[in-house]
Amino acid sequence: MDGEIWDEERWEAFLEENDKRIEHYMMLLFRFMGANPPRGREGSRDRQSWERELRDFLLSNGLSPDDVLPRLLARDWDSDGLADESESSLGAGGEREDDFHDIQLNPVHERAQRLAGQVLRWSNELPGHVKDSTLVQFCSHIVQIPSNLAKGHGIGYEMEMLGGNIACAKRALSSANSALDLLREVKSAPYMKAPLYRIFYEECYELRNEIGVYVQELRGRFDLGID
Repeated sequence: MDGEIWDEERWEAFLEENDKRIEHYMMLLFRFMGANPPRGREGSRDRQSWERELRDFLLSNGLSPDDVLPRLLARDWDSDGLADESESSLGAGGEREDDFHDIQLNPVHERAQRLAGQVLRWSNELPGHVKDSTLVQFCSHIVQIPSNLAKGHGIGYEMEMLGGNIACAKRALSSANSALDLLREVKSAPYMKAPLYRIFYEECYELRNEIGVYVQELRGRFDLGID
């Protein structure tokens, strides 16, 4: 950023471009794995050879050596200088342990996480043949809410990063609005019972409103220049 403070619009453009980049490299990854399935899972030499082939394939298709993606694909690429994160400070999902516990203290994220858990437990218990595309989209948007809030928290609250936090919170807000719209569509589905619908709708509605307030609070901090 060269010392420039990005606002939420600049961050939104950056995140959209980053999404496209990740989508592109994931497509390359699936193409490589289709033609070169992992070999010798129990042999470290074969595994390392396969990972080097994957790395070379990605690099030949435009991956920068400084890209974070290799650290997500293979933990031992650090021998080539491609990874520099200490695993001792990371959680099982790649989050730093202190960041993970901090976000749990955010009541908006806690509510979003709780709702996502309720919805997923309910949907997982439904028979497979009743799960239509609207239900799948509803569940997808529900789980994106806490995910985007956590991403924003991970970006940070420093003035230089606060615009990115706001952009992610706005994504969470958009997901909540989409989830509400989809929930109305599944209201009459045979798998949706009226009492459960009311619970989900009230929870999602209140969560959407809380995220809206949270976005305004973050914007207030940005406007005032508060870290």
